[in-house]
Amino acid sequence: MAAYGAAASLRNTIERILQSSRISLVSHSPQILQPAYDEMDRLQKVLLKLDDTSCSKIRTKVNAVDERIKEAVWEFEDLLESHVLHQILPQLESSIGPLSFFIDLQSLQHHVDCFAMTVKMMKVEYTKEMKNMAEEEGLPISSRIDFGGIKSKMVGFSRYFEKARDYLLQENNYEPYSIIGMAGVGKTTLAKHIFEDPSIRSHFELRAWVKVGRKCESDELLRCILAQVDPNAYQMLTQGDDEELVGLLTDRLKDKKCLIVLDDVWEIQVTNRLTSCLQEKNIVGTIRFLLTSRQHIVYTEDAYERVRLLNEEESKELLGEKVFGEEGFPSQLEKLGEKIAKKCEGLPLMIVTVAELLSKADKTPEYWTVVAYKQHNSLFEDAYNQISEVLFPSYDYLPQHLKMFFLYMGAFPPYVGIIRILINSLLSAEGFLEPTGEDSFVAFSSTYLENLCMWYHLVLNTPDSWLSANRHRVHSCWQHLCKEEASRIKFLHVLQSCDDVIKDQRRLCAHWNSLLCFNQVCDSIKSDCASTVRSLLLYGPYHPYPIPIHAMGFKLLRVLYARNV
Repeated sequence: MAAYGAAASLRNTIERILQSSRISLVSHSPQILQPAYDEMDRLQKVLLKLDDTSCSKIRTKVNAVDERIKEAVWEFEDLLESHVLHQILPQLESSIGPLSFFIDLQSLQHHVDCFAMTVKMMKVEYTKEMKNMAEEEGLPISSRIDFGGIKSKMVGFSRYFEKARDYLLQENNYEPYSIIGMAGVGKTTLAKHIFEDPSIRSHFELRAWVKVGRKCESDELLRCILAQVDPNAYQMLTQGDDEELVGLLTDRLKDKKCLIVLDDVWEIQVTNRLTSCLQEKNIVGTIRFLLTSRQHIVYTEDAYERVRLLNEEESKELLGEKVFGEEGFPSQLEKLGEKIAKKCEGLPLMIVTVAELLSKADKTPEYWTVVAYKQHNSLFEDAYNQISEVLFPSYDYLPQHLKMFFLYMGAFPPYVGIIRILINSLLSAEGFLEPTGEDSFVAFSSTYLENLCMWYHLVLNTPDSWLSANRHRVHSCWQHLCKEEASRIKFLHVLQSCDDVIKDQRRLCAHWNSLLCFNQVCDSIKSDCASTVRSLLLYGPYHPYPIPIHAMGFKLLRVLYARNV
């Protein structure tokens, strides 16, 4: 998953060496580096082809090759920068005038040739695994059409509910209505309330609910609908092609009003194929579609709703109802419950998960105080881990060029808004993003940020009501996932204790700057990752005492953010 960002970083490193006004390359050094640069350009084009594959494909083997490519690229980048550094330092120590350095890269010729050959072979392997990706195993029809009932009351969604319901009840509204938003924000719950609303039930003679997911072929979709609108057609559910299934569905839906809910749609082609089949039979006018998606799948600007996070009062109401029922919090736990609900940041899935864990734990002020005020407490960690399975595919199937950007956003402390100009400055210095065409870096990174906000619903911005103007951030549950994934692939590690394993990490981040004052942490950094760290990001609160950064032995550091030290 990190190979694309690694290739971008190496290209950036080579460009800086070739174009620096303070570096004079000796003899044929530029020609020696050029094959590595060209190979990174070709590699990125190969890696981008993964974005054109269906999200129903299993990426396990492709991701394993991606991991090996990333390691090879990082190893060569370390070698290159260390080689340059070892020539710069003696000149730096003896210089008395303007700083300009002579660099000879001829001894790297063999390393460049081997690296280029290694990348070529890995590209072939990556392409092969990409072409041979297995299909995700689809859900059985019984699971897809299992409505499951309404298990949660609708909190804070009344406006969305009324708008969607009214649209579906109006004549001549043929475009599908989309409910979109972050995973876990309550899209399915809202759709269920609409599906079961008395006015909807009386208006539509037939209704069908289909859980689509990442893997759902058109024939499966048709069988799921048929199973609900015509149980007598059960014998056709295991046989018959699309044309036969459409014919059966056409006969059943003729002159009938039908509502079809497509829950958790990942690819717009799914609904397009279904609607085009029905349009050919001239029955689309009798059908209304309601779909939910964690992506920006929208047919018309008048027929969608982007579901927001709950506000603080709504969060408190939902948490209290889930733990204690309709009566809500007892008086001795109300303030603590309000604080716990606030830490969930308005995400219904997070609130419900925390509520389930609280229901099984001690309902005492002492225990709830720990949950409410301790930043890293076991209950919230358990909740984050539980919902990560639901959230992870949103990251896993992001376009290649957005993955490192998103993981980097997750490095910032939870519950803190980030000014856009700071994001742009840091990303510009980091070197793993590349503007294309005539775009400035600010415009380029702003486009990435808008895509993560508005298309993939992974970054919060001002309209989500938990932030002040001109700020962005990642929800705390996503921040946890980003932190875990970034550390796993050694892209970035957020220091949390003196016992953290930080071997070969490329970026270090601290939300508590005082951690770097401990000898154990300094010694661990010096021995385990100082030779590979490119960025040291100290995002914690103001720290009035010196931190011995110089003693940790950073040699290839590019970015130091320490304004609060």
